[in-house]
Amino acid sequence: MPFALRHTFPWLLTLSLGLFALALPAHASTLAPYFFLSSALLLGVPHGACDPWVPGWVLRHPSRLPFLIIFFIVYLSLSALYLFLWKIFPLPATLFFLILTAWHWGTADASLELTPSLRWLLFGIGRGSLVMLAPFVFHWADTWSVILLMAPNAGLPPYSLPFIPALILAIALNLFSRPSIHQTIETLLLLLLFYFTPPLLSVGTYFVAFHAWRHLLRLSSFRDQISPTDSLHLWIASLIRLLLLSIPLTLLSLLFLWLIPPLLSNSAPAGQSWIGPYLILLAVLTLPHAILVGWIDRQSIISKS
Repeated sequence: MPFALRHTFPWLLTLSLGLFALALPAHASTLAPYFFLSSALLLGVPHGACDPWVPGWVLRHPSRLPFLIIFFIVYLSLSALYLFLWKIFPLPATLFFLILTAWHWGTADASLELTPSLRWLLFGIGRGSLVMLAPFVFHWADTWSVILLMAPNAGLPPYSLPFIPALILAIALNLFSRPSIHQTIETLLLLLLFYFTPPLLSVGTYFVAFHAWRHLLRLSSFRDQISPTDSLHLWIASLIRLLLLSIPLTLLSLLFLWLIPPLLSNSAPAGQSWIGPYLILLAVLTLPHAILVGWIDRQSIISKS
């Protein structure tokens, strides 16, 4: 995919929000939860709303109705099972979500850089761990308050010191498994973003500008068979078509958001209190989505072997 599309938007948003938080920290804290909630419509949920059609695009034949019915049954069953387990074991379910997200985001970025291999694995672990560990290192108390939104009975936060060497190791894996100037710049920008901005703002930025944006670019290459040398016009037109295609399932997914608070508690959230239910919605949708992306990576290995 073109360098300009792949890097310009993520880097500009990261730099802009980092400078905004540095200049106006109180305003950044106020903005953070609303920016994170905006990912429901701004690339975050939409990037997964294309999932039913992805197998057909990867295998280069249209997804027929019988396949789509089976796909939805399996997809929703996995999500429902995870939600059920969340109700019984909220803290283990939350920790699993963090680990799954680190794996999913890290390997998704790795697949844009490398073919599946040991270096791919090390880069994926390093990048995903960096994103999940940095908020604990730089904003320990604020990050734990977000955990409590998903698992209210989690209790006191853990001791923060082990997160520091773990983050250093993640940075080392990220840099040494894929040494390049642009990876070094991106890693430094991410560290500055996580240092200067509240957790919901930094993680939300990575979710929207890095993970979701680049996943949609990858889908464009599958769906329309466009190459990195094709014009930006073709890429942008393909992205617009993808976003239009995602609208129905994005809205349907957000309807399920209203079902989560009654299932998990007796109180209806308001305003920023929707962060907890929204995170849980993302979690239960991430499980089948991550499995699908893992299948895409496997197909990539098969096609190149």
